[in-house]
Amino acid sequence: MAKKFVLLMLLSRFTICIGAQSSSSSLNQDADSKFNKQSASSSLCFEKYITQPYFRQYESLIDSNFQEYLRHNLPLNSEKAFPRLLDLGRHLIGEGSHRRLSSSVTFSIQPDLVSKLSSRLCEVIIIERLPSGVFADPFELEHIVQQGVFKDVSVLGDINLELPSFRSNQSIVEIHLDMDLNKSSGQEIVQDFRIELPLHARYPPLGESGYSEVIFGVPDLLLRCLSLELSAAAQSCLLTRIPSDVDLALNPVVWLIPAGIKAHAKLVSLVTFASALLSAISIIIVSLKQSRPVSGERLKQT
Repeated sequence: MAKKFVLLMLLSRFTICIGAQSSSSSLNQDADSKFNKQSASSSLCFEKYITQPYFRQYESLIDSNFQEYLRHNLPLNSEKAFPRLLDLGRHLIGEGSHRRLSSSVTFSIQPDLVSKLSSRLCEVIIIERLPSGVFADPFELEHIVQQGVFKDVSVLGDINLELPSFRSNQSIVEIHLDMDLNKSSGQEIVQDFRIELPLHARYPPLGESGYSEVIFGVPDLLLRCLSLELSAAAQSCLLTRIPSDVDLALNPVVWLIPAGIKAHAKLVSLVTFASALLSAISIIIVSLKQSRPVSGERLKQT
């Protein structure tokens, strides 16, 4: 009986230890998942360009993957203390294959958040997801940054400027704008930004209507604030999305790019071939006429 009692005691202690280890391991897993999520968001905040880590994971821009990337790293904040989007207006300026996408953004920041961020270096980040039919010239945007219009800008994704529309992929333009909260005195402020992004149309594929339709979606808006500590260990960073409290009924921005008509393809090819052939024959005839007098003069000299 004594031996059985000792065995029962040992078995009970062993099961208690196993239960404690399993519960502690589950707690550790929960803590690890929360830590990994926080550290991922924190590391994203210190990236020079917020969208750069996405292209380390994916080769091309796909809207569903990109939205999942934002949801995973930057969940929407439901608290009223965070900035809220009030108005967003968008339209195209100019005509032809070179136009400008104009955007006006208005959002509010509550006093509680203003007082916390007034001593930080803050910026607004606008992420434009460009359709495959258009592109932004990085060299042109760099010139705009040098003029002081944007704080910083980067083009990521498909940056090959020579590809036609049917061979290209979507790209991203990440625009950084300065925001000064030092003069707000802890009161609610309304920030208004207006930007113009120069864009260029790619060569569209042949169609039936003579136009290729390019539709622009709504940009992603972010607020990032960095502390002013000199040491990297003491620095802190806040990165949050700017959601909307109201349903913004935005009309889609549509760019109709002139394109060739399929029914005219054979006629255009025939005319092009005939023009090239006539040009080649003309060049040969002119070359022969100019070479004859020169050969005659050489015979006289001999």
